[in-house]
Amino acid sequence: MEWKVYESLFNEEANKKIEWVESEFNKVRTGRANPSIFDSIRVNYYDTPSRLIEFSNISVTDARTIIIKPYEKNMINEIVAAITKANLGFNPLVDADCVRINFPAPTEETRKLSVKKIKETLEAGKVQIRNVRKEIMDKLKIDDELREDELKTFEKKVDDLTKKFNSNLDEIFAKKEKELMTI
Repeated sequence: MEWKVYESLFNEEANKKIEWVESEFNKVRTGRANPSIFDSIRVNYYDTPSRLIEFSNISVTDARTIIIKPYEKNMINEIVAAITKANLGFNPLVDADCVRINFPAPTEETRKLSVKKIKETLEAGKVQIRNVRKEIMDKLKIDDELREDELKTFEKKVDDLTKKFNSNLDEIFAKKEKELMTI
């Protein structure tokens, strides 16, 4: 096979891993109101587990407050139950026709714990990138059409791609770490 085939395979798989790391980073609270923290929460909407965004309006009113306004008032109790069950570290408050969530200011200790958590996620992402590298290397080795000099060249290119994606992960981590440690 041509290098372009291996390169596109690597890029496709590695980009999935980077998207996963970014989604995990978005789940970590920074002290600022961020609606993406609710992406993983599922609420029973007429006996069907649904995302909050599918049946409510989520808005950020200020740096530390989010308002969730369901399209149907009878869903408020379900939303409160789902958020409480998710154990995200804050208590939803019920207003007349919406749910208000106040994000407490993070302490130095919680910021350090959050950085530790994203560091673990970063390492898991790097392991996944190495696994993609291993899969591509295995495919290269069983490719009968490749000559030995082509194999060495392709292996070097795979290593270069691995370094590129790992440095992308490091940049994403540094940005998130700065965001977490900023008061």
